[in-house]
Amino acid sequence: MAIHTDEFELVQEAAAYIKHRMPFIPKAGIILGTGLGNWTNSIDIITEINTAEVPNMISPKVASHKGKLSFAIINNVPVAILAGRVHYYEGYEMNEVVRPVRVLHSIGCTHLVTTNAAGGLHPDFDGGDIVIIRDHINLMHANPLRGPNEERWGPRFPDMMHAYDREWISYTKVQAEKINLKIYTGVYAGLSGPNLETPAEYEYLHRIGADLVGMSAVPEVIAAHHIGMKILAMSVVSNVCYPPERIRETTVEDVIRVVESSASKAGILIEQAIQYCK
Repeated sequence: MAIHTDEFELVQEAAAYIKHRMPFIPKAGIILGTGLGNWTNSIDIITEINTAEVPNMISPKVASHKGKLSFAIINNVPVAILAGRVHYYEGYEMNEVVRPVRVLHSIGCTHLVTTNAAGGLHPDFDGGDIVIIRDHINLMHANPLRGPNEERWGPRFPDMMHAYDREWISYTKVQAEKINLKIYTGVYAGLSGPNLETPAEYEYLHRIGADLVGMSAVPEVIAAHHIGMKILAMSVVSNVCYPPERIRETTVEDVIRVVESSASKAGILIEQAIQYCK
């Protein structure tokens, strides 16, 4: 699990390739999770790169993760949009999972919007609800900062108290209210996957303070905070996991279908929230 000794160089090589093809220096990076990739069809894309073409970048293999890096101007903010991610459960090392975050930073991004599908552990959440993550619980039993610290990215012991930018969260809540979009905030528990949790595990996660459960986000947030990026994280509730009587068997097709039904709302919220980066 140790970080690759040449990880900094691998990131710089990937960034150099992208810099030669990108139309501008992006200020914000956006990572689109399961079921949200089609949002890019609703915005004007200036340039698009297949991540398979980029040195040291790994193309997603999971359904609905496109493996595209797109550049667009959203509400006068230059952005780089990564449609799809790789996951720890696919067998990759943590440094490979978070490499896209470090690449986004290396091409100029100072802000990061990361999105995902997540199970809802709060009794008020329903499928399709949009939840802004205000904090997380790392239960992946892995950390992207394990191994020799790269001082050019950040300190050995980064404090995580303000990993989720509170001002950006407040700004996003105000923007959502302006457009009459109902959103929630919550705590995200990150597990390694790929299996969904048992009813007893859902009960446990709810009791320890989690409102959401998923298999991504946490490593990206740790790496992005370590490197000094401002972070906004957003989940779409894909299935209800609490209370126990509301739990139903869920397939990946179910997850994609539910999240896709809210993709347009999530996209509108991203467009509003990204104005914070001006």
